[in-house]
Amino acid sequence: MLDRGDHVSDLISPYVLGALEPDEIETVESHLSSCDQCRALADEERDIAGLLPYLAQPLPVPLRARRRLLNQIQEESQPDPPPVPIRKTRRPTGLLSRLGWVAAVPAMALAILFFFNGVQMQEQVQQRDTALSVLEQRQSTFTEFVSSSRGAVTNLHGTEAAPRAQGGLLLNPNRDAALLIVTGLTTPLVGHSYVVWMIKGDQRMNAGVMPVDNRGRGQISIPLPQGLNSFDNIILTEEVQPRVTNPNGTILMAAKADG
Repeated sequence: MLDRGDHVSDLISPYVLGALEPDEIETVESHLSSCDQCRALADEERDIAGLLPYLAQPLPVPLRARRRLLNQIQEESQPDPPPVPIRKTRRPTGLLSRLGWVAAVPAMALAILFFFNGVQMQEQVQQRDTALSVLEQRQSTFTEFVSSSRGAVTNLHGTEAAPRAQGGLLLNPNRDAALLIVTGLTTPLVGHSYVVWMIKGDQRMNAGVMPVDNRGRGQISIPLPQGLNSFDNIILTEEVQPRVTNPNGTILMAAKADG
């Protein structure tokens, strides 16, 4: 079990942004070398900081190109004028008949290009905003659990099937919930899922699927309306079906619920 005072979570954000003094940097790095919890928080902060350059507003389409496109749309949307008798003239043939099309193609191509570029840039901005919102939500959840004054940590260790895996279950009594954070896992096989189980005697509760990124890290919030002491053990298994009622796959991580 770790004490709140042992962590440097308040210094993680300025550390990632390079805003600390040399002695503070040395203190944080010394602590991160031995604290998986704060190291995971630092990784989350780096992920968020890495998205900041993408928040800049997209470059606007040049005014001349927008006017040209709008004029072209207005001209095409106007009804055709009534036919006016005109003197028949000889229609250009050969090279002269093709010059008109050749002159019109660049303007149309430019208008179409700016239109689709604008749509694509807008979609990219929306995707980045969504990704940043997800990261901010994860960061907020993590900070809330870590800063809980009555919080506790239960360490999980990898089995022979996942010797490099390690993690912690952070208890937040204020929410009757816990946050499970793991590192050192490989991404599950195609069609497989990592499932968290809360065990009490011969009862098995499927606590949900643990998503794991390509760095081997994952986290999941687990509701505990009756508290962590109502369970005996915690295990993480690899299952073929995520909605199974009993663990049938390989056990990757395990811990006693009381730490």
